[in-house]
Amino acid sequence: MEAQARHKASALFTGWDQTMIWSCLDGTMGQIIVDDDRDPQAALALIGISSAFAFFAGRPNMQLVAAAVDSCPDLIMVPQTPAWAQLIEKYCGDRARKFTRYATRKDTQFDQAKLQTLISQLPPEFQIRPVNANLYSQCLQMEWSNHLVGNFHTYDEFNRLALGYVVVKDQQIVTGASSFSAYQGGIEIEVITHADFRGQGLATSACAQLITTCLAQKRYPSWDAHTKISLRLAQKLGYQFAYEYLAYELEEKPSPF
Repeated sequence: MEAQARHKASALFTGWDQTMIWSCLDGTMGQIIVDDDRDPQAALALIGISSAFAFFAGRPNMQLVAAAVDSCPDLIMVPQTPAWAQLIEKYCGDRARKFTRYATRKDTQFDQAKLQTLISQLPPEFQIRPVNANLYSQCLQMEWSNHLVGNFHTYDEFNRLALGYVVVKDQQIVTGASSFSAYQGGIEIEVITHADFRGQGLATSACAQLITTCLAQKRYPSWDAHTKISLRLAQKLGYQFAYEYLAYELEEKPSPF
């Protein structure tokens, strides 16, 4: 979408404090789809490859819901209004699971000494590593870690736009804190830990390292929590709760066999 058309659509998203929308509007990544290029009354901000988010704004439009659903099987949809929510439910039926997400403030002032303490608490058998070309490839090879880098087409694109760290043990990745997306001025954090290594504080150390590096590079490390567990981790790192909001997770149709 051309910059002028994105600018026209931006008014429909006014006041929506989500960096993933900003990514689409500033042209860093993702896309804006509208009902009318000349005079948009409805808009979809769609971002993601391996997993995606869809934000619906303006006048409810069934075609935009259909476009989002067709884009990615691993999709979270966020309605701007109750009317959009009703349209999502009508189109998706029982495939759309309603749940609550938790946004944090975008102006957090971090305690960097505390972040350093959290980094230092990583047990000695584990090491934090920045995501390089080799680790980028390793993340893609495993289903559980794919989302750490999977929204960037190549390592070069990831290296140019994003930032990430993984924790390794015996040369194997066990957790990661990386970029779900990037925008002009920051990233949206993605955190994943292998099931066998949860509850050990590994993700906390990885996140603290990622946040510290973002601050050094003058990039804001935005955090939008999928669950209350994620929100508690964010608050441990210094984030402040902003608001909760309704979202829908697209679930695959059950197999008839």
